Amino acid sequence: MLDDVTRAIPLLVVLVAAACGENKRDVFMQGLEIEGAAERGPCRLHYAENAQAAPLSGDKVDECLRQTDAALALYDKAEQLGLKDPEFIEVHVRAKERKQRLEQMLKMVRSIETDQLVQGR
Repeated sequence: MLDDVTRAIPLLVVLVAAACGENKRDVFMQGLEIEGAAERGPCRLHYAENAQAAPLSGDKVDECLRQTDAALALYDKAEQLGLKDPEFIEVHVRAKERKQRLEQMLKMVRSIETDQLVQGR
């Protein structure tokens, strides 16, 4: 009998959480986690040894943009849920600005890649 009750507790926790709806702070934290993973992954630029610039590809910028979009969608959702603290607002604005910069960067990098392809490099 005690085992049945113990097994039912996680299900009860899930049901209570679902009934309460999403927590705006939790949604914000999920966005921060995605953004942090992106900064450690595709958004991270590092210099190759003996190189004068960081290796950059359109695919890498595109993946960074996709992950930024995913984080931004969660920030938008947190805003809709009523999150308005100053830290959140700063992060949200920063993510919007990053998205704009990445979109511009992607256009530029794709243009360079296309030029190199046409020129046969």
